[in-house]
Amino acid sequence: MVWLAAMHRAVAEGQQLSPAEQELHRRRVGEPPSIAALRYAELLVDAEVRIAQLTGSSAEELVATREELALRREEAVNTFRAACHARNQPALDGSPEDPVATRVIREVAPHTFEKAFRHALKRRGSPVEALEPPAANLWSWLQTQSKRPSALPEEVKRLSKLDLADFIREAVAEISRWECDQSMAHPAVAEQWAACTKEIVTELAQARRSLEADLSGGTGKGIVARLRRAGEAYARGNARCLEAQLIVADLRAQANQLHWSLRVPKARADAAAEAATAVRQADSARARQVDRALEEHRKSCRERNPRQNHSSCSSSIARLVRKRLEPVDLPGSTQPEAQEPAVDNAAPSKPPQDEPEAAAFLCPEMLKQMPTDMACVVGVVEVAYSDAGRFGFAWVTEHGELSTGADRAVNDHDAWLRAICRAVLDLGAELSNVQIVCRDERAASVTDWVVHHKLVPEALGFPVSDRTRDLLHSLITRPGKIFVSVDVCPKLHKGSASAKRLASVALGAGSDAGGAQRVKTLADRISEELRDLAESRAAMLPEQIGFSQWLSGGGDARELRWRTAVSRGQLNGNWCALPDGSRMPPTNGERTRLVVRHPGQQARTGQTEGDVLIRQVGERWELHGVVWPAEVLPGTVITFRWRPSEGLITATTDLLARPEQVDELTYRHRYDIRTIVRDNAPGADDGPVPDLSDSGWVLRTLRKLGHLSPDGSAVLAERALVRNCLELGLPRARVERIPPAVARLIEDRRVTRVRGGLDSEGLPSYPARTGQTPVDLLRYAPRVVPVGPPADQRKAKQAPRTDHWVDGFVRRLPAGAQASAESVEAHREAVRAAQVVDRALPDGFTYVRRHRRAR
Repeated sequence: MVWLAAMHRAVAEGQQLSPAEQELHRRRVGEPPSIAALRYAELLVDAEVRIAQLTGSSAEELVATREELALRREEAVNTFRAACHARNQPALDGSPEDPVATRVIREVAPHTFEKAFRHALKRRGSPVEALEPPAANLWSWLQTQSKRPSALPEEVKRLSKLDLADFIREAVAEISRWECDQSMAHPAVAEQWAACTKEIVTELAQARRSLEADLSGGTGKGIVARLRRAGEAYARGNARCLEAQLIVADLRAQANQLHWSLRVPKARADAAAEAATAVRQADSARARQVDRALEEHRKSCRERNPRQNHSSCSSSIARLVRKRLEPVDLPGSTQPEAQEPAVDNAAPSKPPQDEPEAAAFLCPEMLKQMPTDMACVVGVVEVAYSDAGRFGFAWVTEHGELSTGADRAVNDHDAWLRAICRAVLDLGAELSNVQIVCRDERAASVTDWVVHHKLVPEALGFPVSDRTRDLLHSLITRPGKIFVSVDVCPKLHKGSASAKRLASVALGAGSDAGGAQRVKTLADRISEELRDLAESRAAMLPEQIGFSQWLSGGGDARELRWRTAVSRGQLNGNWCALPDGSRMPPTNGERTRLVVRHPGQQARTGQTEGDVLIRQVGERWELHGVVWPAEVLPGTVITFRWRPSEGLITATTDLLARPEQVDELTYRHRYDIRTIVRDNAPGADDGPVPDLSDSGWVLRTLRKLGHLSPDGSAVLAERALVRNCLELGLPRARVERIPPAVARLIEDRRVTRVRGGLDSEGLPSYPARTGQTPVDLLRYAPRVVPVGPPADQRKAKQAPRTDHWVDGFVRRLPAGAQASAESVEAHREAVRAAQVVDRALPDGFTYVRRHRRAR
């Protein structure tokens, strides 16, 4: 590497190489060691530039050399990766293709086909994972397929079994030595180098920065020499990691080629044929339409050869089947059959005909899967994938925002994954949470895993391009939350239909002149259609919901004022909803200044301020990126004042005349009791299935699903309690423990059993009203207790009292005793309210609730 790096630098500086050096340079160009040597030479020059800048020397020529080496290295890397990707294409082209009938059935009945396909593979003893090329342990897999496998040296075996932390430590130590360890350079450990690249480079960079700080501060002796050695180590580490990444790319290309040369594609084709037969038997009406459309297509297609597979026509035939299926095969239908134009596969650039689609933007079942306690910008993504590896994609929102593009992908899952990433990054901007709806389950599951674990693993379940990996890394660094849902609805709703039309046109736009103009024309028309649909559904003056309302007029007419109770989801998600039915003066995506004033005791004010993003999400306007004061509790009422002309919104909370304790939380500011009951239910801060005691599950269900009254009380039919607990995630094994928990809560007077009634819609009420069906109800009522004297008497001298309130505290139990489940739950609630230190209740201790102590 040192020799090659010296030659690369000489070429970049315009020096003449000897004939032997020229021959060596020519033969090694484009190989991973030569490309890594380019990186090594580039960073060695960069180290000299840094030292010159810190010491005040001139470095213009060095900077020019560094830029030339960087350009050569980038070009070589791109060429190498493109060659690795291209090596897969001949093998893919030679693999067995599914018949056009199978492809059409896969498109018109994707979910039924996928289920049958998996069943066929399972019957053959071939898991779905075996149909994809290996994603990890590439060198070892290639050796198992080789006729003459190479035995691994013992040292290489040891290195390949190290976990990442140990491997990073040994890699950094090896880089710091001048002599190269042949075991560390073995291709079997290249994947570990590639997986640890970020950590290795970061550690070496930190050592270099520390010495640069010492040099700039003028401290220490021999700093320049030590900094030069640190720069050389940083260059070696970067070069070794880049070489490993290129080796992994080459191994992956070899594995893909070998994988597709085996009998795996034939097994896939056989299983697909069996799945198509199963779908035909299960749905004869769909099969009749497929056969009919295929026969018509063969007669009208420009390729009259009866042996023609027509595989490239499958998408257009499937579109025709979907258009005809419902009018023809629905029982009792009398709608005349429409005459469809002939499908011409020679004109892919023409926009596809409109597909039957529901009037709603999204499937109602999809809406139930979306989080309701967090503001999200919703986008629908669609992809049009061709057999040549090209794909077009598009995303749309309900209010006409959209974007399109085209690119190349390794497979259709890779195309979907890249389209999802692009939609998230385009829609989310800097602050917003994003909800993406797509039709590829594997791409959606990969996105969810990466976002949840904050990691892009080497093995994703299917091959992906480096560009897709870069986009996944970008998702990890986004501040907003990301949700991805899979649309399994057989109907094509407005959002999916619009995105699919755009994706199809975007795919064919690059093949001839005028394609970009066709995409723009269709995009403008779809954007207008979506906006008209959203406006037609929006009510002019919707009913006020919850506690949010406009305040009456007065003062400056150009000032907007409203009051709302902030929810836990808004506090956690850093957003706030604007009043319903408002016509906001600013445009969507505009920024403004928000100041939140949260006064405390003795005129102390907790104030935060920052820029917020104004966005329209669904039918309402929202502020994204709100910096809430840490002391604001869920349910606190906030008054907003907005003068659009000044670009400023002020939000203020109002102190109560006397603090009040609602259950375990002390509120010093005006609040909405109904929001508190819902948002502060047990398990509010836990995951989807919180770890609660039996009593906690009862209280959570009552407070979350009970019918709320204006005073904050919640009632629920006792006979429906267990069913509702199960809906919230109660493990079925704990069902028998719910009735005893109810009895304990009634005994402690935290829940009461009352006689109420059910109206005609099944909603409970207490007390029962005339004509309602009597029923036993469980009633939860929040405990509201004034705390301390009124605000205007706090400084006055108080007379001695015979009793007083004692705040909750942790107490040691006698030896061998353990805290009860109720005490553990009470401690969790106190932690959420920041009344005790945020840590688990230790063994041998219990929590004592706030109580009144008599003297």
